[in-house]
Amino acid sequence: MHSVLIAVNNQNQSNKFKKILTSRGYQVIAAVNDAYSALRILQNRKGTLSLIGTDLQGLNGLQLAQMIADGDLGPVVLVSKYAVDAGANLPKSLFGMLVQPITEYQLINTVSLALAQYKHQKELEKEVEELKETIESRKLIERAKGIIMKKYRLSEDEAYRKLRSTSMEKRIPMKKLAETIVTMHDYQL
Repeated sequence: MHSVLIAVNNQNQSNKFKKILTSRGYQVIAAVNDAYSALRILQNRKGTLSLIGTDLQGLNGLQLAQMIADGDLGPVVLVSKYAVDAGANLPKSLFGMLVQPITEYQLINTVSLALAQYKHQKELEKEVEELKETIESRKLIERAKGIIMKKYRLSEDEAYRKLRSTSMEKRIPMKKLAETIVTMHDYQL
């Protein structure tokens, strides 16, 4: 079940959204009419989708969406009476815009798409971090291998085998062992 925060200035619209969303299996965790209440709630419920009006008390919708992006608090769908020109500086948390009047079909499809795109973005961010970690590990292992080659006058393959066997023997991950070798080598210089 996906959780949704409704932050719009119009009580009737808020009630309409809540009714539609709960009838479709979404959990509406709160309905507020000001930006700061929305932020407080989202800080405790990261990953919650926010339906945010552009005319909130405290901050406009784009400002709040930027704060949500800065805190990595979840996806945002803006709700407006008029078309919004957000320009090129769209907050990365923004995954949809709805312009009134809003039909049930538009609301559900936009929310579903926003959640799917947010999930996809998070998967890609995780993959990028894993790739960065892999590259860093390989760089460290290559440096350690170079140090071993020089110190023991070994070939590249022999140095790698020595590094790998020491890692298994000592039950230390190769990256950790490589870090230690590089740090010790740098310290000795």
